[in-house]
Amino acid sequence: MSGNDFLFSLFTLLLGFILIEVLSGLMRTLRARLPSGPGVRVDIHIGWLTPLLGIYTMLNVLLWWGTLWGMLGILPVGYDTMTIGLILCSLFYFAASMIFPDDARAWPDVDEWFWMHRRLVLGCILGANLPLMLEPFVLEKLGTSELVVNAVVVSSQLLLLPLAMYSRMKWLVTAALTSLVAIHLSFIPLDFLHRHGVW
Repeated sequence: MSGNDFLFSLFTLLLGFILIEVLSGLMRTLRARLPSGPGVRVDIHIGWLTPLLGIYTMLNVLLWWGTLWGMLGILPVGYDTMTIGLILCSLFYFAASMIFPDDARAWPDVDEWFWMHRRLVLGCILGANLPLMLEPFVLEKLGTSELVVNAVVVSSQLLLLPLAMYSRMKWLVTAALTSLVAIHLSFIPLDFLHRHGVW
């Protein structure tokens, strides 16, 4: 096993745990809506905000994972690299663990949990993403189209994340999170076109 393989296996493990944390929180919250016994109805409102935050986090972790794979030939292997990676993954993991409440039945409206913790969650995600945002401009030689796409994606995230963190208007926060999810999903057709030499 090469040093790069060793480094990637470590981060793969950590990033996999982050995805599991978000998915288990989502499943735990959805299960809380099921009847707790025969004829016992549980009235829990989940809304859109918390699921959107969970979806955005998972898509962002996937983007981070893919970028890390592309950086393997550039990153030096050492204790410093592992420590920085651990710190960034810890920010992601903490954010993932705070998206859904541990006991959803204690929160009849899960959106209330979102409003209490959104700044902390999104702040951690933004902190973990800053190196990812800078990496294409610092470590790579980009073509014009790649430079434009990266600039649009980074500037959009730097606008939308603080908007989702600090706006008090529900529709604006929902729109910001939906846009962040849409930006990440836009990489699916872009990757397909790039793979086939169209873009």
